[in-house]
Amino acid sequence: MGDRQKTKQQLLEELAALRLEIAALKQQRAVPLSPQDVQSQAMTEQLQIKQTLELHAIVIRNIAEGICLVRACDGIIVYANPKFEQMFGYGPEELNGQHVSIVNYAPDQATAEAVNQTITQAVTQNGEAIYEVHNVRKDGTPFWCRAIASAFEHPEYGPVFVAVQQDITAQRQAEEKLRTSLREKEVLLKEIHHRVKNNLQIVDSLLTMQARRTDDPRTRSILRDSQSRITSIALVHEKLYRSVDLANINFARYIQDLSTHLFESYNIDTRQIKLCTRIEKILLDIEKAIPCGLIINELISNALKHAFPNGQTGEIHVELYRNRQLPPKDKFHYPLILAVWDNGIGLPTTFDLTQTRSLGLTLVQGLVDQLEGTLTLDRSQGTGFRICF
Repeated sequence: MGDRQKTKQQLLEELAALRLEIAALKQQRAVPLSPQDVQSQAMTEQLQIKQTLELHAIVIRNIAEGICLVRACDGIIVYANPKFEQMFGYGPEELNGQHVSIVNYAPDQATAEAVNQTITQAVTQNGEAIYEVHNVRKDGTPFWCRAIASAFEHPEYGPVFVAVQQDITAQRQAEEKLRTSLREKEVLLKEIHHRVKNNLQIVDSLLTMQARRTDDPRTRSILRDSQSRITSIALVHEKLYRSVDLANINFARYIQDLSTHLFESYNIDTRQIKLCTRIEKILLDIEKAIPCGLIINELISNALKHAFPNGQTGEIHVELYRNRQLPPKDKFHYPLILAVWDNGIGLPTTFDLTQTRSLGLTLVQGLVDQLEGTLTLDRSQGTGFRICF
């Protein structure tokens, strides 16, 4: 307890001492300064200002970026640091007195003065502008700079624009090389998709020729099924070849084209069996598009062959939509649902999906595994398959 009181006493003593010092300072300030003191104080302040300006000048001269001061009233360059002069190919103070448009490159559709006016307006309106500008060196070589321009009140020149510029020609050239390389790769990728599609069409034609050479209905059916599978893959490559986006395809259009091909392949009258689709606007990459295409091919083919015997009418439904029923934490596990179902005669009551010997349905199960999805069979109204992936 005694220590605490001692500390408190010390604080009170220190506070009293500070009050005395403040009072003494106030008394000193109340005493008028002599002319000698005023002159000495003014000289000290001038020396401090001079030293500050010299420091700023040293920094500006040696900074890595080019800096110039442009008079706001007429666009005349009043100062350019050595880096700015070197960047534009001018000698010491050679730019002083020149109009700033001398350093702006004029494209065909504009003049150097117009380019400068655009920059000036941006700085005047906002107080600062950050931009990339096409400049030109003294020898006529154009180059790109990244610039920051600010409005500033100079004690000697009045209102000026301070422009700090950095040569980004090498960066621009590297970006253009990347763009060129990307364009070349896109052309190459398009050509690959085109050739794959053409090669698959050749295989399809060979199977057609083979089917014509046999009278066995079972063999013809097997060959036709193989052709449908090949077509489903070829269509993916064709869509990618014709698409601006080489990574993804519009799956709604793909399903429509694939279904049309299957109906034509099996000589189906669309007035007898109707195709109904509900496809959300979903883009699929090639890793998902090909398995999904093959699954749809198998399930539609099975429905066309078995669901509507003896001229029975009906509908085949194909749906692809986002899974909105899962909790948010699970959405990335199975974000999409593909459903194919028909209102035909249905599967036999003894049918077991896990024990099937059908090549098509075995293929479907393997493709679902490839998609890392789940497959559910629904027999409530005809036959329905639901794939979550």
